[in-house]
Amino acid sequence: MSEILKDLNDEQKRAVECVSGPMLIVAGAGSGKTRVLTSRIAYLIENGVPPERILALTFTKKAAGEMKDRIGLMVGERKARRIWMGTFHSVFIRFLRDYAGVIEFPPTFTIYDQTDSVSAVKTCIKNLNLDDKLYKPKEVLSRISKAKNDLLPHLCRLLRLMQAVRRHGLR
Repeated sequence: MSEILKDLNDEQKRAVECVSGPMLIVAGAGSGKTRVLTSRIAYLIENGVPPERILALTFTKKAAGEMKDRIGLMVGERKARRIWMGTFHSVFIRFLRDYAGVIEFPPTFTIYDQTDSVSAVKTCIKNLNLDDKLYKPKEVLSRISKAKNDLLPHLCRLLRLMQAVRRHGLR
């Protein structure tokens, strides 16, 4: 029996050994969910799944760090670092940075939160010598957001057209 399975109960072992696809674990507090998830990931790696093919999303950085540490103890730090694991935001910022070149963005791009966005708009209003009573930063941001949302369906159609052109070998 795998060393990874030795401290698990029968139900936990069944969950860990289920390697045929994605899995959702639903259980109460203190029931061993984290142990099952970390063991399952280690078990997948032990059974030949490349770590970079595993995606594990958590709600907190702390949980992701703890899981990665536990997995590192089971399969080695080198392999554990290659897992796509973290919060939704941290995993997908990593993904965007890794593939930024595909959309011609520098990998060092910055994502602004609401406070950063308001500050940037205030700076623009000031630099353009606009009346900040007439151009309120939050209203400007709201209009920018609406413009992006209005553009989205057109971008989707354009992307579908580009895919069709590529499928048919046209340039």
